[in-house]
Amino acid sequence: MYARRIRAVACALGAMLASGAGSVAAQVAPAYPARPVTLVVGFPAGSAIDTSARVMAQRLAEALNQQFVVVNRDGAAATLAATAVARAKPDGHTLLWGSSSPLASTPAINRSLPYDPRRDFAPVSIYFYIPYVIVIHPSVPAHDVATLVALARAKPGRLNYGSTGVGGSLHFAVELILEMTGTQMTHVPYRGTTAMTVDLLAGQIDLMTSGPATVMPHLQNGRLRAIAVTTRQRIAQLPQVPTVEEGGLAGYEMAGWTGLLAPAATPADIVDELYRPFVRALAHPAVKANLATEGALVGGNTPAEFTAFIRREIDKYTKLAKQARIAPEP
Repeated sequence: MYARRIRAVACALGAMLASGAGSVAAQVAPAYPARPVTLVVGFPAGSAIDTSARVMAQRLAEALNQQFVVVNRDGAAATLAATAVARAKPDGHTLLWGSSSPLASTPAINRSLPYDPRRDFAPVSIYFYIPYVIVIHPSVPAHDVATLVALARAKPGRLNYGSTGVGGSLHFAVELILEMTGTQMTHVPYRGTTAMTVDLLAGQIDLMTSGPATVMPHLQNGRLRAIAVTTRQRIAQLPQVPTVEEGGLAGYEMAGWTGLLAPAATPADIVDELYRPFVRALAHPAVKANLATEGALVGGNTPAEFTAFIRREIDKYTKLAKQARIAPEP
């Protein structure tokens, strides 16, 4: 009897020790993040998207008590950065500061990308939405969307517009207007907003779309004229400028966006560990200042909402690309 009792006590003690060892192991397991986190940006240092990444990186570093290092891998319409993160180890230590270009508009016209934006990422949340402003040279006799459309209809292909490249969201923003109105303009692609803006100021092109921050000084001094914004609501920086929808194109909406993504298969608890401080950071004064500077609308959707949003964006751009016969540059 005593032998049986001794064996029972020994088994119980063994179970307790094993349980305690497991608890200790759980306590000493490395918490996330266990080392500095790399935040990959597909645009050059100093760009609006790069600046926003650095603002949020600082907030996440403070919240998670770990360094967040911004690395710029610009080129190929930001697809190099997306490719790098899609192939990274899914442990939350390599993240993408992704945008509408590599995750929605470019995949809509290029089916041979080395990543699939639907399958290869674990979205965390959107940082901001960038409304676009449609601006024209003062020599163009149009003061709103209706007169611009009438002018394009009267002179098919005579008006020309700039964008930052074939298949980019600025390209699609004008093409959506043309598709909805059955009109034609000539597309002039540029490698960036600087050269495009210089040519518009010189009257070499007739109009373009851009984020508010780029064109605001030229609107204030009268060298350019804003005729519409591309979001469903007007923007605080230009409250007198109507939306394209208000100009007569019901259902029109187009905006750029930027957000945080991890590689696919990143554990859900790590995604949540990023999401919670990310959303809290959107109320930080430095973030609010960055949003105001860019004329942006604040994000903050959940990982599930961001995932669904990306899919809808890809579908929207794919449909428009097919209708407008937009194909990658050779």
